[in-house]
Amino acid sequence: MRSSNPVYDELGVKPVIHAAGTITSFGGSKPRPEVVDAMAIASTSFVSLTELNEKVGEYIAEVTGAEAGLVVSGAAGGVVLSVAACMTGKNVGFVRQLPNTTGMKNELAIQKIHRGGYSDMYTFAGVRFNEAGSVNGCLREELDLAINENTAAVAYLFGPGVLTNGLSLREVAEVAHAKEVPVIVDAAAMLPPKSNLRRFIEEGADLVTFSGGKYIRGPQGTGLLFGRKDLVEAAALNTAPNHSIGRPQKVTKDEMVGLYVALKLFMETDDNQLFAQFRETLSPIHNQLKKIENIDIDIKLTESKYHVPTLVIGLNSNRVGRDPQKLLQQLLDGEPRVFMTYDANEDCLSVNPINLQPGENILLSERLAEVLT
Repeated sequence: MRSSNPVYDELGVKPVIHAAGTITSFGGSKPRPEVVDAMAIASTSFVSLTELNEKVGEYIAEVTGAEAGLVVSGAAGGVVLSVAACMTGKNVGFVRQLPNTTGMKNELAIQKIHRGGYSDMYTFAGVRFNEAGSVNGCLREELDLAINENTAAVAYLFGPGVLTNGLSLREVAEVAHAKEVPVIVDAAAMLPPKSNLRRFIEEGADLVTFSGGKYIRGPQGTGLLFGRKDLVEAAALNTAPNHSIGRPQKVTKDEMVGLYVALKLFMETDDNQLFAQFRETLSPIHNQLKKIENIDIDIKLTESKYHVPTLVIGLNSNRVGRDPQKLLQQLLDGEPRVFMTYDANEDCLSVNPINLQPGENILLSERLAEVLT
């Protein structure tokens, strides 16, 4: 395990043990060595970014079962470009006009349970929300009423912890397509399993975006956007190197190559084998912490929230008198530094193993035992 890094040492920035999964604020995930090597080689030559993106996009389409694909600047970039594509189509005049939506369809229908910080990024392109249903769910009739002649698309959000008491993607697609309105899906962190790369297109999505810097382990600033050929072509018009709403969302040639190599390697992995490795990584932490009183500890794997084996530590905060935020700060301020997150809804800390490097599970178990006792 590498406890320091000369680049960060020079800057006075101290690395952490990243136990919170692929959270963006602490670096996403660690690219495989093959990805880093390919990026270094790619950086030594000059190519057409448009041509390169088309070629990588062909591979993205191949593995997702979509008509076309595109490398974008993270899933966030995919969110912006997906709604922009639905508003402008391939009308270059409209492309250059955004975020001014005059003359375009500029409403986005969405279930209320899918609204939040991530969906706010749709508004960057100038769209307005038309929410359907309530926090308790959504009926087909309610979504139908939210779609009108000014609706550019219907948005759908998949993610760990997102409420699932509304309409399914298939149901949303049926309602939207009956009115000839496309469905755009944000599935940023919904890998693994690999089957999700094809699942959402099969369930009726017209455009889908994933992060390339999470479980695919590509460059952190990359993402995948794929779906209907006409909409992918429209998204390409709305991004760099074109003068458009997505011009600031530039993806470099080496990042495109890095994502391509990472995606190829990801497609070769076995989900069950990966999960077994994750459980093996978590086992010493589980064994150390199960000796501690007044916590509940379990390794969980669920489709909606813990979609890789995750060690969940119930704190019983009110009963025991623990302050979760102080625990997090102790972990971050100590030696070695540890970054984790707290779920107030379940009163728990969780250890996601994807970014734990060899030997860090032992150090993490010791630090957790220290602050929890």
